[in-house]
Amino acid sequence: MRPSWREHRRILLHNGVVYSPAQPFSTALLIDGDTVAWIGEDTAAQVHQEAVDLVVDLQGALVTTGFVDAHVHATSTGLLLTGLDLTDAGSGVDVVDRLRAFARQAPGAPILGHGWDETRWSDRTLPSREDIDRAADGAPVYLSRIDVHSALVSTSLIDAVAGVTDLDGWQRDSALSRAAHIRVRERALGGITVEQRCQAQGAMRAAAARVGIVAVHEMAGPGISSEADLSELMALAEESPGPLVFGYWGQLADEGGIETARRLGAVGVAGDLFIDGAIGSRTACLHEAYRDASDVLGASYLDADQVTRHLIAATEAGLQGGFHVIGDAASAMISTGLERASVALGEDAIRRAGHRLEHAEMLSDRDIDVMVRLGVTASMQPMFDGHWGGPNGMYVERLGADRAAGMNRFADIAAAGGLLAFGSDAPVTSLGPWSAVRAAVHHTNPAQRISTRAAFSAHTRAGWRAVGQPGAGVLAPGADAHLAIWHAEELDVHVPDGRVSAWSTDPRSGTPGLPVLDADAPLPECLATIVAGRLVHSSDAVTWD
Repeated sequence: MRPSWREHRRILLHNGVVYSPAQPFSTALLIDGDTVAWIGEDTAAQVHQEAVDLVVDLQGALVTTGFVDAHVHATSTGLLLTGLDLTDAGSGVDVVDRLRAFARQAPGAPILGHGWDETRWSDRTLPSREDIDRAADGAPVYLSRIDVHSALVSTSLIDAVAGVTDLDGWQRDSALSRAAHIRVRERALGGITVEQRCQAQGAMRAAAARVGIVAVHEMAGPGISSEADLSELMALAEESPGPLVFGYWGQLADEGGIETARRLGAVGVAGDLFIDGAIGSRTACLHEAYRDASDVLGASYLDADQVTRHLIAATEAGLQGGFHVIGDAASAMISTGLERASVALGEDAIRRAGHRLEHAEMLSDRDIDVMVRLGVTASMQPMFDGHWGGPNGMYVERLGADRAAGMNRFADIAAAGGLLAFGSDAPVTSLGPWSAVRAAVHHTNPAQRISTRAAFSAHTRAGWRAVGQPGAGVLAPGADAHLAIWHAEELDVHVPDGRVSAWSTDPRSGTPGLPVLDADAPLPECLATIVAGRLVHSSDAVTWD
């Protein structure tokens, strides 16, 4: 991917630590235009100094390939960064108070907010619709739950959506979910202006650059965003420096998804094409009822026949197919669809297509076997476990300890030979790749922990492989110059011996260079981010002159 804003300069970085598994113990790197031209030691770097445009003293900083966030929603993330953030709201009363203060800034204007999570409140009483109406003084309000599968909304917004009261998931005086939520969300997001979208998308790309992200996979589709939203985002990424964007369009082939994906230049007709919902909203599709709602099995938006037809059509069209899938029943449906598609077209054809599953939190052994055998990427979010895993977490509350312990099976997928690609699902969790890497290393189930090196690879190289660029995502001569510079308190030496989690302080044992990610250790600070050879973020700690 070659954006129009790339520029040709020769930049020599030296006096640092370069994480390059192909060339361990390097301390210097030469960028020529948008390409890494050379990696080596400082003593050898001297021969390049007179033939470059810029020499940068890293002062011991760590240089790595940049992160890829394999699942984001750019506009929604940007709206959270610039709008009503409810992620740390402590109660329903707090939500109302924040809404009231926000509404006063622009009386009568539509309000979009995100992030409330009642499972973290001591008093889990949600605001009533009357509370929302009064706080916003009648303005249209849409406040999505942290998982974006239910929302608190105002009466004025509901009144603007014909037939919503007849849809599954309608609640007269509580949060909307399922089909009712999807219909109201479409209306709420449809009111965003082009200028607002552009500002939000720019804010998201800037925030991603500040944490060392060089590329994102945008999960677009009907009801999630719009064709215009994805088209504008991809145009922005082409025309303006910042993280690269790979777009996915989540619409069934039966509904015109393939034609739309091609028209938009999307990588695949995949992403948030919903099989089911989310555990927090009790809409993930389960074999057995929720522990805290004995009559609820979740939502099922597609069936195995639809899944099969979509995978066959995507494969024949030469596009990636894939789905949002969280619950165990939904995962079983995906496996059935994959196996049926492989019978129809052959396993080789399915493997070549490079299909993907988003979230994949409750995979069975059979699901993992099917996924690995058919070359399907598991696009997963370690911070889901970081936020909601563990003995006192929301997963145990909703599902019970036994089912919760079998979630987010990073180690099992890796051990089976599956491809893990990590992301944030921002705005569901924050843009923060080192937090995600640490969450995978310290999974709440010790049996599912993976090494820092494996987690880092899942958040870098695997993100490129997931979009059909298997050679990208490492620092090596000839590679694209997508990299990040970090201040890290302490580095480990990682052992390439096949163990799930292993490290050594003996430099003879393996590849040096990744930060120590103890649970209480400070995370690395991003000093600079370079995309296609161009500086897109820099702190004052690095001098560029």
